[in-house]
Amino acid sequence: MHATLKTVSLFDRSHVPHLKLEPEQERFVDPLDLVFSELQGNARPDLEHPFAIVVRHQTVGFFVLREKAALPEWAPPGVITLHSFRVGRGYQGNGYGKSVTGLASQWISKNRPCVSRLMLTVEVDNIMARHSYLTSGFLDTGATYFDKFGLQNILAYEIDLA
Repeated sequence: MHATLKTVSLFDRSHVPHLKLEPEQERFVDPLDLVFSELQGNARPDLEHPFAIVVRHQTVGFFVLREKAALPEWAPPGVITLHSFRVGRGYQGNGYGKSVTGLASQWISKNRPCVSRLMLTVEVDNIMARHSYLTSGFLDTGATYFDKFGLQNILAYEIDLA
């Protein structure tokens, strides 16, 4: 099925409360209440972009893109980073997660045409997510980063600027 992106307001958590994860996945991502609290408290909300992944008018996933001054310390300047990505457990296994690479890169190409890389971190122990990112076009940069979730691999996706 064809997935699309829908911009989510910083104050509109109502689009995503049903996106529960399997218990073994929850340890890899911040709870949505925390994500929205941090989005609302951000001094530069214009640099963080929350999105719902929508299929047939149903929200199946969620993620946030960050740019410029909102980039995490592990990201080089001039990239956009992907955060808080989840596909609700009832929607997993349908390719919606893999569609995010294309959807995010399309948004970046259209709205930030000078940006050529999308980057993210994935916990070394999160084998399923890492595999999904790698099979959807991300490459392992070989760099790592340690945060509250543990040791992270830094992955990058090259966006076609043509």
